Amino acid sequence: MNNYLIIYNANAGTSDNEKIAKQAQSFLEENGKHVTLSKTASRDDAVEQAKLATDKYDCLVTIGGDGSINTACEGFLTAGKSIPLGIIPGGTINNFARALKIPLDTDKAIHNLVAGNPTEVDLGAINQTPIISSLTLGRLADIARNVKDEDKKRFGKIIYLIKGFKELFANRSYKLKITANHQTETLRAQILLITTTNSVGGFVAFNPDASYDDDYLHVFLLKSFTPMSLLAYLSYFITGNLKNAKGVRYFKTQTLTIEGLSKRDIQARIDGDPAMSLPITVKTKADFLQVVVPRN
Repeated sequence: MNNYLIIYNANAGTSDNEKIAKQAQSFLEENGKHVTLSKTASRDDAVEQAKLATDKYDCLVTIGGDGSINTACEGFLTAGKSIPLGIIPGGTINNFARALKIPLDTDKAIHNLVAGNPTEVDLGAINQTPIISSLTLGRLADIARNVKDEDKKRFGKIIYLIKGFKELFANRSYKLKITANHQTETLRAQILLITTTNSVGGFVAFNPDASYDDDYLHVFLLKSFTPMSLLAYLSYFITGNLKNAKGVRYFKTQTLTIEGLSKRDIQARIDGDPAMSLPITVKTKADFLQVVVPRN
């Protein structure tokens, strides 16, 4: 790889994105690479630049968290192809980077752009909307919706647990029609979680059975999420045994269709951001991405 495009949003996250982009440019050029820097004006602009990069560059580098990576992947999906993706983490949680063991330290992440190796990685997708880490429905989505960006920056991932405790006292469930693995059923659940890697909420041991290249969506359905079950669920969550908790159903699939049968609108959240409402069909795009990860 010799021809790199670095895209960054100078208004997102910290104000150091432009400084980091120039630091990465200097390092890559010192190693004989040709580098173009491009500031993005909006999400749509970033998607378009990622799309066009697939015909012009050998590698696209993004600076930021899961949302920034998701944007780049949307550009790839729109193009119908991808080029190697380099990541300089800059978010609060960085699920995707953690799952792929990409250094969270900026200097080490920049060094990885040259020292690392492009590796095939699965991507979840709803048409041309990518899922790099997780999709949530129900009360888990309600919890995330109540977490503000400034709270994430101030408190880190613990803020989700704080907000989650408050949400426990809202007794809401959702009637869903689920089709997966050639079977269809109707059920009620308070939380539905789909993951594409082993990392959720910054906990890389969340699901030891999952990996970024196993070709599957990993689906968790929680029928009940009450104050009495909080400590048990937290213990199972942190230790990677949530699938074994009482009241939790787990399965994996390559295609999942979800329809909402409740009167209220049920909106998904993808990689921490608001997304479309039900019905949706999620599919795996096996090995669609190539991400520059540390050689190990």
